[in-house]
This record gives sequence, structure tokens and C-alpha cells, in this order.
Amino acid sequence: MSYAQSGNLLNYFMPNIPLAVTTAGVLAEMDIGAASANHGEMICVKACTLNKTGFMPVGELAGGSSAAPTVIFTKRPTPLSATGETVVSTLIVPDQTAIGSAIVDSDLSVDFEVGDSIEISHTIGTGTPTGIGFWFAEASDKPEVIGNNTEETETA
Repeated sequence: MSYAQSGNLLNYFMPNIPLAVTTAGVLAEMDIGAASANHGEMICVKACTLNKTGFMPVGELAGGSSAAPTVIFTKRPTPLSATGETVVSTLIVPDQTAIGSAIVDSDLSVDFEVGDSIEISHTIGTGTPTGIGFWFAEASDKPEVIGNNTEETETA
């Protein structure tokens, strides 16, 4: 038996980088003050439970004086397909969120299986929206049970 581990999303996911693309845009800095955008997907390579998502301004403080920008994390059962997708976390990034401070959603318990993906996107705020930074997430190993342990098979 192993002990449960936890860590950043790169312990459990890898960037989905299509053949025609030469950079991992999903890992790049996000400009949430620019037009709303989809920043790409991460594909689950080890079964896990998503516990926390976040956004941290690094290049420019975040704000939107009328409506705040949002960072959205969406679970997809099939990579690059919106069929059956579910928003699992929406971060509202308030006006004047300082560089180096983080907005988090730490109340999560969303299971991911190998082959699922998580899409990261943002919507722009209104009233001079700003904000350049990075998304982040934390996950933990799923508990070892027959359903997710390839070394065990239920008896007939």
C-alpha cells in the first residue's frame, strides 16, 4: 500500500499540445484584461482528486471596476470535446488584486480519471479590466479502491 500524495497539477496532468502547435499555451502567462479566451487543456495521466484552483497576478495587478474578470476551470471527459463538460471552478478576480497575491477556490473535491482533461479559460471584466498572471491547481491521489486500482479485480 502506498501513502496518498498531493501536489501541483503537473504531478497528475500534462499539457495537451496539438501537433501543429509548438508551444504549451496552457502553461503561459494569462492576460485576463484582454479579450476572453480559452488557454488550452491539461490531460490527466494519473487518477486524482482536484482540491484547489487559483490565479496569481504576476505581470500586472488584476481588476475590473464594473465587473471582475473570471478564470474558469472546466472538466472534460474527452480532451478537445465540449460534450459532457462541467465547470468545476470559477474564480472571480476582484478589482485591485495585487501582484503576488492569490485568488483560490480551495473547497473542491473533483475526481479525474486518466484521459479526462481540464480546460483553462477566462472571461474579461468590464470597466478597464486588467490582470496578467498564472493559473495554478493542486490535486491529490485518489484513494486506492478496486475501481481505480489496476492491480485488483473484483470477483465474479
